[in-house]
Amino acid sequence: MRILLLVAAIAAVAQAQTDCSRGACYPPSNDLLLGRAHQLHASSTCGLTGSEVYCTPYQQRRMKCCPCDSRNPNSQLAHTVQDVLSTSEPDRWWQSRKELNPVSLQLDLNSLFQLDNLVLSFKGPRPSAFVIERTLDHGRTWQPALHLATNCATAFPGIPTATPLTMDQKYCYTLPPTGANPYQDHTIQFSPLRQYTYVQAPNSQKIEDVSGLTGLRVRLTELGDVPHLPGRALSRFYALKEMRVMGSCMCHGHANRCLPETYSKVNPQCECQHNTAGVNCERCADLYNDLPWRPAEEGNTHTCQRKTSPTPVTHLEKHRGSFCNKAQTPLS
Repeated sequence: MRILLLVAAIAAVAQAQTDCSRGACYPPSNDLLLGRAHQLHASSTCGLTGSEVYCTPYQQRRMKCCPCDSRNPNSQLAHTVQDVLSTSEPDRWWQSRKELNPVSLQLDLNSLFQLDNLVLSFKGPRPSAFVIERTLDHGRTWQPALHLATNCATAFPGIPTATPLTMDQKYCYTLPPTGANPYQDHTIQFSPLRQYTYVQAPNSQKIEDVSGLTGLRVRLTELGDVPHLPGRALSRFYALKEMRVMGSCMCHGHANRCLPETYSKVNPQCECQHNTAGVNCERCADLYNDLPWRPAEEGNTHTCQRKTSPTPVTHLEKHRGSFCNKAQTPLS
């Protein structure tokens, strides 16, 4: 079962604009997790201190119980957070300890990036409530980007369920029922740009206001319900089969390409255009400070302008008239 949240499209308008000569332009989107597995952390992982047994449904109201042992991350019984990467082997996933709330997955980034699309493929039981959060100050403070729950009023009282009409409005997406088998895989996609589709503002402004981040956190706050079977109780836990964080370096509309770092294959720095400079094209280049720096917009590059110097005054011009007495008029 796939849940396409707000019809989130990876090929968003921001990614399609690559011509920097006409206005805002943006680098192509990539999976920010690739090459950054060591920057992804989980607050809970099953089997880190010893083998634990988990029971799940299996054929016609029966159950099967399997161990989780993550002391050796390469073991087939391990379910570490690095197993959520798209490059992981088939039939690998991350799994939390049983009956634990809340649990979070956190990606720390070393500079400012732009989030285009987040893909979460849960390996049931799907959570009943969770929050997608972002930080702009490397984890000192966090802001909710989206709340999700089967019952928003109970899980997140006061958070509206109506589609946002302004950039500062929060939103809770009501998760559809899981059906007869809550352990069935579920996929959720989230696009910050799509969430504010009905806000009357240019896409460039939406990108600036809601897509930037230096870190991403998925905070799982309510375990999903499980059926009651005769015999041993079914286990409740969080499990994620795959996670993709699609985005690029944040260039404020002033670049269509990210430059690779010299010591790794990740791309954190913008190849700045429009006479801008900095890791994120966040300032005007030297000697181009005639106008204040601004992010590029649709139809307006806000190119930094070269600072023009006044016409130099020669030493002779500076002292014109000093060779004449008061009764004489200097030659023009």
